[in-house]
Amino acid sequence: MNYIKYKPITVVPKYGGRRCPPPSIPPSLKEWGEWDCDPTKEGKPSQHHAYGKTFPWVFDMEEKAYVLEGEATLTADLDTYGLESVSVRIVPGDMVTFPKGWKGYWEVHSMLRKRYAFFDSQGFQVDEIEEETEDEKEDIIS
Repeated sequence: MNYIKYKPITVVPKYGGRRCPPPSIPPSLKEWGEWDCDPTKEGKPSQHHAYGKTFPWVFDMEEKAYVLEGEATLTADLDTYGLESVSVRIVPGDMVTFPKGWKGYWEVHSMLRKRYAFFDSQGFQVDEIEEETEDEKEDIIS
């Protein structure tokens, strides 16, 4: 029988401390990308924006994120592992590590904004591949 090791989401609360409470951004994270999700709207997600209250997600790389605003509950889909589901609530000031391979559901309770970056298996930050917008594609063609 093959066993797959489940890696949970980890949360470090109040990462910025008293000197850098949210929505302030700790200096070491200022170059990270920004992502937001508006749970009151529906629409097709883009690289930096998502919409909807609940949606499935799989992390294909390790991601670290600093929550600037809003709250969400992430529930792991552990059927694959034969385990009961595990939920984690994230709030402003949390530094969250989403392990590669984590699969589950987001429930966004209020407008959520986070700074994020991707990391390889050795812990080195990996550059994000930017997707082109339709306007950018037109600029390239023109």
